[in-house]
Amino acid sequence: MMKNFLYLVLCVSMFSCKNSSNFDLSALQLPMADTSFISKHQLEKDMEIGECIQYSSEQPDLLHLYGQSFTGSMGPGGEGDNGFANKVDFFLTKENNKISGYALRTETKKTTEALDKLLNEKLGKTDFHYRNKDFTNQVWYKDGLYYLWNTNSTVAYYSNKTVTGNLTVISEQSPVFLEWSTTGGGFSYYGNYLNEKKKPEHQGKPYSYRNFIDSQKDDAFMGPSYFADYVQ
Repeated sequence: MMKNFLYLVLCVSMFSCKNSSNFDLSALQLPMADTSFISKHQLEKDMEIGECIQYSSEQPDLLHLYGQSFTGSMGPGGEGDNGFANKVDFFLTKENNKISGYALRTETKKTTEALDKLLNEKLGKTDFHYRNKDFTNQVWYKDGLYYLWNTNSTVAYYSNKTVTGNLTVISEQSPVFLEWSTTGGGFSYYGNYLNEKKKPEHQGKPYSYRNFIDSQKDDAFMGPSYFADYVQ
C-alpha cells in the first residue's frame, strides 16, 4: 500500500515538473512593454537589425506555443544531439519601444513538422501560401497579428539532413517591423500585396491576396512569377 502511495506521489511530482512553466508564446499580448519582460527572463541583446533590436533565448521554458513544447537540437550526431538548438527571438521595435513580435525557430525535422501541423490546425486556411519541394511559405492574419511561417528542407548539419522552420509573429501595430519582414525572401510577394492593399481604390472592400495576383496575370513578367508555386 505504502509502495503504491509513494509511486503516486512520484508520478504527480514528475507531472508537476513537466508542466511547471506557465509561459506560452500564444498568450503574449503584442505589442507589449519590454522592460519587465526582458528583465524577468534575463534576455540578452543579440543584435540590432534596422528598426528592430533582437533578443534571443534557447531556454526550454520559453519554447512553448499553444501548450506544446518545441525544444530540440541538431548536432553532429543528428537530431537530439546538442548543437544547433531550437530558439525564440523577441523583437523590440524602436517605433513604439515595445516587444512587437517574436520568431520561433526550429532546427529538427521532428519539431518543424509538429509546428507545421499545429499552426495549420490552430489557424486554419492561410491568407498566403506558396510551396515547392524545398520551401513552404504561409501567412495567416488573425486578431491583429500576422503569422509568417517558413520551412526549409535544404539544410544539413554535419551531413545530417533536416527540415528547419521559422515562425515570425508580428503585431499589426508595428508597421515598420511588418514591412521589414515582408520585403524579401519568401514573403516579398505578400509585402507587395500589403502595399497594394493600402491604396485608396481598395479601401472599404474585400481585397484578398488572390484578388491581387489575379490583377497581375496580364503582366508578361510578374504574372507567371506570382502564380509559380502558389497553392490555390
